[in-house]
Amino acid sequence: MTKEVTVVGGGAIGLATAYYLAQAGAAVQVIEARRTGSGASWGNSGWIAPSFAGPIPAKGLVSYTTKSLLDPASPIYFALRADRDFARWSWMFWRHCNDGAFQRGMHATAKLGESTHALYSELTARGIDFGIQRAGILMVALNAASLEGDLDRLRVLSAYGYPLPDAVLTGDELHEAEPFLSDDVAAGFVVEGEAHVDPARIAGGFADGLVQVGGEILESTEVIGIDHRNGRVTALHSSSGRMEVDDLVLAAGAWTEPLARMLGVKLLMQAGKGYSFSVRPRTQPLRPVHFGESKVVVTPFSDGKVRVSGTMELSGLNLNLDRRRLRAIQVGARKYMAEWPDGTVDDEWVGMRPLAADGLPILGRLPGFENVYLATGHSMSGITLAPATGFFLSELIMTGQAADLLKPFAPERITRR
Repeated sequence: MTKEVTVVGGGAIGLATAYYLAQAGAAVQVIEARRTGSGASWGNSGWIAPSFAGPIPAKGLVSYTTKSLLDPASPIYFALRADRDFARWSWMFWRHCNDGAFQRGMHATAKLGESTHALYSELTARGIDFGIQRAGILMVALNAASLEGDLDRLRVLSAYGYPLPDAVLTGDELHEAEPFLSDDVAAGFVVEGEAHVDPARIAGGFADGLVQVGGEILESTEVIGIDHRNGRVTALHSSSGRMEVDDLVLAAGAWTEPLARMLGVKLLMQAGKGYSFSVRPRTQPLRPVHFGESKVVVTPFSDGKVRVSGTMELSGLNLNLDRRRLRAIQVGARKYMAEWPDGTVDDEWVGMRPLAADGLPILGRLPGFENVYLATGHSMSGITLAPATGFFLSELIMTGQAADLLKPFAPERITRR
């Protein structure tokens, strides 16, 4: 008997999961409230970089975020609000801002991300054209000493086969390697083997691949209610009508949290708002660049545009665009760029990243339900971890057996009835 699976969420994570389920023989239907790939999968930096997929909570972040409470221009901004769920989330988040929790999270995400590049290569060989460019990623800083933390993190990951930079570049050597940089940039190093892509092509590629293997996609279909009884979901109520459900995957990014509430479950997850825009400099960077002190990243695209992105704003589940944040990204980027391009800023964007209280993805069966699965909480690593998430979660749904590497991401650690 063919397993029938409904996936709610048409971003990179939902579509990758749907694709691998269909490949495994399931009859799959994806439901998307807007258009596929229109949410956080559209305007992010487009990095496919397992080296950078670790958890956000880290040692020293408590004092950093405390200072940022009154500064909306801060790279990480917590907007204080009277919200009990946000208070619970904040308490758990800050409890994970220590070296032990960070190292455990790094270990877990490193194992999950080990297969990222191999899986993308397999998908490309099957004819899915993502437009991936493997140019590596350049980390730079105005103060060379501030790169030490990044180097230490990569040394930990070297145990999993992740690449270490050959050398730290300084002075003329650095600026010859990357003419895009200003003279104020003191040092940098290249993480070889990492890749980048126009992120919209990831969602589009998985959507095309899903249709080719028999999957179905329903756009402009918003879930407004869920019927469930005795630990099983039986039907969805949507803007397109009632739909019977066999197995259900909730993969709607930050909007997974209100969907879980329809089942009487609270996820300790908040929406982390990110911003981006595009410029057209005369000289493009040769590869993506991370500006260390400002936490701003730039990614070159083949159409001559450079996407500039950054910030993590915790202000609730909303798509309000705060121009102070866009200005802060511009200020943070200008110090590192040899020239700020003339002309208008294009493609202004704000999107919601799903951020679990411990900074890790939420992958697995929802406690209390035998036919509901979660695939969310990827924060800023959705494009990177999409194929691994889809591959291992589809294996769990089809066989009932979870790979050991999924255990740190089990939903029970982050859910409340």
